[in-house]
Amino acid sequence: MTPHPVPTASALLAEDQRLRDLVDSTDGIIWEADALTFTNTFISKSAERLLGYTVQEWMEPDFWKNHIYPPDREQAIAYATAQTARLQNHAFEYRFMAKDGRLVWLHDSTKVVIENGKPRWLRGFLLDITQHKLAEQQRIEGQAALREAALHTQTILDHMVDGVITIDAKGRMESFNKAASRMFGYAPEEVLGRNVNMLMPEPHHSQHDGYLQHYHMTGEARVMGAPREVEGRRRDGSLFPMSLSISKIARGGQPIFIGLVRDVTERRQYEDEIRRLAFYDPLTGLANRRLLMDRLKHAIVTSDRSGQHGALMFLDLDHFKLLNDSLGHDVGDLLLQQVAARLQSCVREVDSVARLGGDEFVVLLEGLSPFPHEAAAQSEVIALKILDALGQAYTLRQHNHSSTPSIGIVLFMHGHETMDDVLKKADVAMYQAKAAGRNTVRFFDPAMQATASAHAELAKDMRHGLVKDEFVLHYQIQVQINEHGATVPTGAEALVRWNHPTRGLVPPAEFIPLAEETHIILPLGQWVLEAACAQLVAWSQVPATAQWTMAVNVSASQFSQPDFVAHVANALRKTGANAHLLKLEITESMLMDDVEDIIDKMGAIKAHGVRMSLDDFGTGYSSLSCLKRLPLDQLKIDQSFVRDLLTDPNDAIIARTVVALGHSLGLKVIAEGVESAEQRDMLAGMGCDAFQGYYFGRPMPASELARFC
Repeated sequence: MTPHPVPTASALLAEDQRLRDLVDSTDGIIWEADALTFTNTFISKSAERLLGYTVQEWMEPDFWKNHIYPPDREQAIAYATAQTARLQNHAFEYRFMAKDGRLVWLHDSTKVVIENGKPRWLRGFLLDITQHKLAEQQRIEGQAALREAALHTQTILDHMVDGVITIDAKGRMESFNKAASRMFGYAPEEVLGRNVNMLMPEPHHSQHDGYLQHYHMTGEARVMGAPREVEGRRRDGSLFPMSLSISKIARGGQPIFIGLVRDVTERRQYEDEIRRLAFYDPLTGLANRRLLMDRLKHAIVTSDRSGQHGALMFLDLDHFKLLNDSLGHDVGDLLLQQVAARLQSCVREVDSVARLGGDEFVVLLEGLSPFPHEAAAQSEVIALKILDALGQAYTLRQHNHSSTPSIGIVLFMHGHETMDDVLKKADVAMYQAKAAGRNTVRFFDPAMQATASAHAELAKDMRHGLVKDEFVLHYQIQVQINEHGATVPTGAEALVRWNHPTRGLVPPAEFIPLAEETHIILPLGQWVLEAACAQLVAWSQVPATAQWTMAVNVSASQFSQPDFVAHVANALRKTGANAHLLKLEITESMLMDDVEDIIDKMGAIKAHGVRMSLDDFGTGYSSLSCLKRLPLDQLKIDQSFVRDLLTDPNDAIIARTVVALGHSLGLKVIAEGVESAEQRDMLAGMGCDAFQGYYFGRPMPASELARFC
C-alpha cells in the first residue's frame, strides 16, 4: 500500500488561509465560544463588516452577552444555556446592538461540541435577518391594517341608515349590512351567495338575470348612476318603496356592483301628509282653497276649450256662530264634518267640493250645457239638492240640531274672467241669498257686484286714510249732577271720525262695520287709543280738565288679540297719559266668547291702573254669575232703554234695575243717549251716577270742549 504524502507546513498554511478566506467572505459570521462562559474563542472577520466590532473586541469576556439588545438578552441567554446543558444543537433569533447603534436581527444556528459527555465548545453561524424581519413585520402590520380596515368598513356599513349590498358579476350577494337586514328581514347568512333577485318583486324578479346578461354583452348600464325609486320585497313577501342607487367597481378584473338602498316608506308617508296638509282641509278632508283654485283654473281652461259652462257655488251655513257660541267649537266642528259628507253625496264624481275656512264651502261643477239657461237649470237642480240635504236634522253628540245654507251661484265660460272674479261673484251671490232670507239660492246679480266693489274701494281708502292721517277724534262730554243740582263735566268719550278728502266727514256707521270685517279695525283701534291718551295728556296741562276721564271703545277683534294688554301699556308709555283717567269700554256681546280669557285680560289691564266699563248693558246675554266675576268699574245703560224711558214702563224698569244692580256690585252707572232734561231727571231719580247724550253735547273736536270748562 502506498502511504499518503504528509502535507508540508506551507501547504497546511495555504489550506488554512483558503478556509479563512472562505469563512470571511460569507454573508454570515462563523464563530466559536466556550460552552460554559459563552466567551468567543473565534470569530470570522465578516463580524466586523456586518456589525462593526473588531475581532479583538469579540474576544472580550461576556462580549456576546453584553451586546444582545436588553429586552431580548435574558430570554436569549437562558435559552442558549438550557439547550447547551441538554447537549442540544439549537437555533434562535434575537436582536443585537451594532457598533453604529443599529439594531440587527440575527439568526443564530449553534452546534454543541461534546467532550467526555459534557458540552465543551459552541460553534455556530450568525446570519443577519433584519430585512427579512422588517418584511415580515410589514406583512403582519399590513395584514392587521387590512383586518382593521375591513372591520372599520364593516362597522361603518353596519351603522349606516342605508342598506349596502355588494353583488358579484353573476348577481350573487357578497355582503349584506345590518341596515339591509332590517330593511328586508333577512339575516346576512340567509342571503350571502344567493341571487339578488330574491329581494325583487315581479316582473323584475324574473327579468333580473336577463338585465345582467344584457349588461355583460353590451356594457349598457341601464340602472347605474342616479338613484331611482323601485319596490323591494321583504322576507315575509310584503313590498315597500325604496330608493336604489347602483355603482360598479372592479376587483380582480371582475365587476362588483354596489347597491345603496334606502327605505322611503316614511318619506312617502311624509310627502302624502304634506300634500294632504297643503291641499286638503284637515277637519273635513275636503279640498282647501289652494287646491280649489288649481281646479278652478283648470275648469276655466277646460270650459273655454269645450264650449261648456262651468258653475261655482259658494255656501255659507246660516247662524253657525250661534251654534259655536252656545254648544262650543268642538260641536261646531262635528256639524262641519257632517255638512262636508252630505255635500259630497250631492255632487258628481267630476265635481269638486272644498272648504275655504270657517263655515264657508265651495262646490265646483264642470261639463254643464253650452246654453246659459240650461247650465243655470242644471246647477240649480244640484243646489236645491244641497239645500234639501243640508236642511235635514243633524245629531251632534246628544244634541239635535237644524241648519240651513245660503248658496250663491255664478256660471262661467270662454275664459273671460279670472279665478278671483269667479269666486268673488259667487260670494256676492251668496250674500244676496242671505239678504233674501237665508236657506235659499241666488245667482250672481251685477248690482250686488257694484256694492261689493264699492266696499272694496272703501276698504282701500280706509287703509290709505290711516297712512295719511285722515282719521280724527271727536269727543262727547260726560257729566254728573252735583249736590246743588248743577251739571259738572267729568270727562268725555272718544269717537272716531273719518275726514275723507272727497267724501267729507264720513260717519262711523258707514265705515266701522267694514273696518271690522276687513280687520282694519286693529290698526285703527290702536290709533284711537293712542290719540285719546295724547288728548288726556293735553287736558292734564289745564287745571279745569286735569281730572277729566277718557272713555275709549274697544272692538271685540281688538280685545281678542293676544297682545292687546301690551298694546294698552304701550299707548300709556308712549304718551305718558295717567292710566287712572283712562276708561276702556267693552260690549256685553263680547262676553259670549272665552269669558276666562276676558277676565284675565281685564285684570291685567286694571293692574296698569286703567278702569273698565261695560257698554250697551242690557242688550246682550251675560249672566249675573258672569257679571259679578268681571273686574268692572262702571256699567253703561244702553241708549235703546233711555230713548223711550218716559213712555215705555218696561224701559223704565230695566233702567232702574241696571242702576240697582250696578250699585249692588259696587259699580258706577252711566246712561247714554240722554236727549232731554226729563230723561236726565228720571235717571237721576233712579240714582244714576253719570250721563251722556245730545242734551249735554254732541260729539265735537277737542278744541270746542272749552265751553264746558
